[in-house]
This record gives sequence, C-alpha cells and structure tokens, in this order.
Amino acid sequence: MTRTDRPTYFLDLALRCAQQGTCIRRNSGAVIVDGTRIVSTGYTGTPVGMPHCASLGCYREEHRVPAGKNYEACRSVHAEMNALLQARESVAGMTMYLASLDVATGAEIVRGPCMLCTKLLLNAGIAQVVIRGDTVPFRTPEEFYREHLAAMEADWAACSPYGGSNHA
Repeated sequence: MTRTDRPTYFLDLALRCAQQGTCIRRNSGAVIVDGTRIVSTGYTGTPVGMPHCASLGCYREEHRVPAGKNYEACRSVHAEMNALLQARESVAGMTMYLASLDVATGAEIVRGPCMLCTKLLLNAGIAQVVIRGDTVPFRTPEEFYREHLAAMEADWAACSPYGGSNHA
C-alpha cells in the first residue's frame, strides 16, 4: 500500500469530517494542523444539543435565502468555526485544510471560507488555507478577505444608485 503525502492525508480527513455534517444543503469539513500534528477538526452542524436540520428542515431553503448571503439565517455552525472552537490552544501560524460536499448530489465542491469564517481565521492567526480540489496549492485568509470585499463592492455597485464606494 502506498502512503499519501501529508496534504492529501489532511484533505482526505477534511472530506471525512464533511461527511459527518448535518446540513441538508452543503457540508464542509475542516482540519487544523500544526506542522504534521492535527490540532482539531470541525464539520458543519447545529450547535451542541440542538436539533439537526434534517429533522427541522432548512430555514434558508424554506425562505429562499441565496447561497453566500445572510448566514445568520442558518441553524448550523460552519466547519471552520467548529474547528476553531474545538482547538484547545492558539492556532496562530497553523494551516487549515477544507473539503466540501453538495448534499443533494454527493459531489465534492471547491469552496473557500465565507466572509464571517474568513474574519475568524484572520483573527485566530491561521496562516494558510488549503482547499480540496482547488487549483491553487494554498491561500491566506487575507486573500479570501480581499476577494470577499471585492465581491461586496461589486454587489453594492450593482444595486446602489450611488454606483459603488463613492456613496455619501
């Protein structure tokens, strides 16, 4: 049997964590690693002791909340958040590995952290994020933050009568 390299091993673990998720739309798994040591894992799911979306239904789906918007209207805690909460030590300088699944199709999807998770990763000091299936070997939380800001600015420009950031 051939052993896989460490990044593949950690991404495989992140995928396994995603399979534990309880969201009925999309599930992600996260693994925080310090060098070669696993510090914590997390997956998408409701807070401890709360009913899962599978038994309650999806609030976001029922109210047609678009993907990527209004995460406060979600019962689940994201995998990245759960991994940060499970860490019993500072994660500054560490790497987070992410993998995601579309629940309806079972297909792997390539997606980075949302804006809220990105801000948490920045403040926690995560050095880099590796995403299963991404064409880029790794990205920093700062890169995700800039991407989210650019998308927010584009959304604002599209719907604002002021035409972008020059609003008064």
